Amino acid sequence: MQEEFYHPTENLMIILGIDPGSKTTAFGIVDCLNKTFEYDFISLQKIQNFDDKLYAVFLKTQEVIKNHNINEAAVEDVFYSVNIKSSLKLSEIKGAILAAIKLSNINVAHYSTREIKQAISGYGAASKTQLKFIIEKTFNKKLDNLPLDVSDAISIALAHCSYKHTTSRIN
Repeated sequence: MQEEFYHPTENLMIILGIDPGSKTTAFGIVDCLNKTFEYDFISLQKIQNFDDKLYAVFLKTQEVIKNHNINEAAVEDVFYSVNIKSSLKLSEIKGAILAAIKLSNINVAHYSTREIKQAISGYGAASKTQLKFIIEKTFNKKLDNLPLDVSDAISIALAHCSYKHTTSRIN
């Protein structure tokens, strides 16, 4: 009789990473086990009414979830800056995203920008272009002509894969 061994990576799954933005909201779908990714994004610059932007982000999040076999989601926390109005708008966009995720009964994790950068690059103050470079090298795939928000979203999903893998090893 052959023994079965527990492999922590077997619990890894398809993670939806989301980078909320008032101009572009990006989605990175990472298969943690097979080390592949897909992406999507919605440009909100041409939508004038903010309520319509929220609704568009909600619908796009639902569409991405529906079109992929998402097991868990990870969303970047809102960065609180000097511009409180911008932070509030980003919080509302994140609220629309969270509503769509929870409507789909998917668990969601929240990560700070520093946690994401630390997980991906080992340096919590890495730049967006450094993250993009690491994502391109990790997956051996170029992200030319895409907003940096896309590589950020993939980074968020990949960071969640990393944290889940580390946690499953500890438990």
